[in-house]
Amino acid sequence: MASERMLLLSPSLSDAASFAASSELSTLGVINAQNIQPKKVWRTNSTTGQFLTVDFGSAVPANALAIVGHNLSGNSTLRVRAAASAAAVTGAPPIDTAAQSAWPSTGKPTIGNWPNLTSLLKWTNGTAYRYWRIDFADPSPLAAYFDFGRIVLGAYWQPSINFDLGGTPLGFAPTDIQTATPYGYTFPDRRAESAPRLFELQCYAVNQREALDGIYEIQRLRGLWGDVICCLDPGATTDFHRFVMQGCFTAGGSYPLPPAFDSDGNMFGVGIKLREFL
Repeated sequence: MASERMLLLSPSLSDAASFAASSELSTLGVINAQNIQPKKVWRTNSTTGQFLTVDFGSAVPANALAIVGHNLSGNSTLRVRAAASAAAVTGAPPIDTAAQSAWPSTGKPTIGNWPNLTSLLKWTNGTAYRYWRIDFADPSPLAAYFDFGRIVLGAYWQPSINFDLGGTPLGFAPTDIQTATPYGYTFPDRRAESAPRLFELQCYAVNQREALDGIYEIQRLRGLWGDVICCLDPGATTDFHRFVMQGCFTAGGSYPLPPAFDSDGNMFGVGIKLREFL
């Protein structure tokens, strides 16, 4: 696939929605899929006929689904449907992605000690619907149940002009401890199997409406406490898992005015700094 522009997906709308599961363990209920910590999972009691229904309370023009920290196999598929009524979601849904692989075309990555693998599914949609359903299918499940750490359904933000070349978009924030003795010895203490990743992006010029109605609102509402899903390249294949993560902003938003204009007026610069949830 061709490289695509970065995107951000906020959980604000789906966290406020009502989730209902096909099955759940009493101690690991579906409410956990709306929890910010991906290790706090929703666990089903089967891998057959499993689904999640979402009632937003009012119509939402969702066009993306992200699932973080799950145990789906390389043969798993996801299907998203939506309609204006609950009955029409399975009867005659105007939105139906059909079953699509939970992974890019290169398949599920084989990599050790990766904190949370993420699946991202997006579709074209500008119409708002209140009722949604996600179906999970896996002909070769890895366990007798599904685990889902974080589920986000909503409308993603994507700038018309991608983030700037240069800078340091990829990095790490190790939490390990190193102690150096007066005699020159070093004693390290490992704190995590995989260091949290950092995304640091800068967009030189973003359309005024894209900035103020999009990233501005996301950063205003998520602050430094709320998570977002960020994908540097939704079209990536082999390295998709490296380019996507659930993270929180490590700095508040700031929007400088570059000497750049388009049909909507003065454009805005945008900075994005994120740290991965383990």
